Amino acid sequence: MRPVTLTLEHPTATRERLLELAEQVRGARVGIKIAALLLLLDGQRAAQIRETLGLTRMSLGRWIHGVNAEGIEHLLPKARPGRPTALSLRVRRQVAAHLQRSPRDFGLNRDDWDGPTLVAHLKRQFGISLKVRQAQNWMHRLGYRLERAGHPAEAGRTASDSAKSAASAT
Repeated sequence: MRPVTLTLEHPTATRERLLELAEQVRGARVGIKIAALLLLLDGQRAAQIRETLGLTRMSLGRWIHGVNAEGIEHLLPKARPGRPTALSLRVRRQVAAHLQRSPRDFGLNRDDWDGPTLVAHLKRQFGISLKVRQAQNWMHRLGYRLERAGHPAEAGRTASDSAKSAASAT
């Protein structure tokens, strides 16, 4: 028995409307969906589209059935659940720039940035309250890495000294 052929049947699912949507909405995820549907409208078989774009049968089927039920608006990204971030894009950029400078430049009595220092800075500069672990996560996302000094006993050791002591321990 031949499998059911997937076709676009909704009146808004036209080549012109899909191309308009591609111009309006940015993002690779939506772009892949639009490309798949354009190929389908051009007469490509679903299996060939899946192979070309690296899609699963379920994904392509969901997109087609969704567009047939709701129109091309089905392709638009949906609001994601969860609490929105406390740091807007503007604040993130400013914080990233601030992390390049010393906390002392901002009136904080510290030489290096750490979680508690960033919490105090965010509260002073932006009126944003975060917990220390959240601040540490943001520092990591923004690419800040604290260069920690090694243990004082290891300060004068060389790689060959470490190798010798490891060999003698066995």
